[in-house]
Amino acid sequence: ENWCWTVEGLKRLSKHHETGATLPRDLLDKMLDAKNVNVGLNMARQIYLSTLDLEIHGTDPPTTAEGLQALVDRLRPEISLIENPPGANMLRSFGHLMNQYSAAYYGYLWAEVLSADMFSQCFEKDPFDAKAGRRYRDLVLAPGGVGKILDHLTTFLGR
Repeated sequence: ENWCWTVEGLKRLSKHHETGATLPRDLLDKMLDAKNVNVGLNMARQIYLSTLDLEIHGTDPPTTAEGLQALVDRLRPEISLIENPPGANMLRSFGHLMNQYSAAYYGYLWAEVLSADMFSQCFEKDPFDAKAGRRYRDLVLAPGGVGKILDHLTTFLGR
């Protein structure tokens, strides 16, 4: 998704429905300027959810509904800086907790770090560089689930 937040990416994604004209440059610049609005709050929420996941799947998890509620009531304001409304417990709808993500929700944030690293190293100058795109496809995507992803990323990044 990094390429979407470039002038060229926005130009390619945006067209007037009748004229086909791209967005004016001043509007593109305003969109890029506003890109990171609320990024801090969103990051705090992801850290909250990751910590909640690790606590629930840790060595001393709550064993009662009341204990789970107390955990949510404590962690949400502590990490996300937003008070938990009385009786509100998002665990009822946080499906990631009880599937293959058990104690691994933090992987979403780690994937963002890796994505940003690859983008800054290989695509920031030209997100649409066909040679870089082909190299990414061949070294990271093509192996699929064969081997360790860290090995593929190391080969791709050269470090």
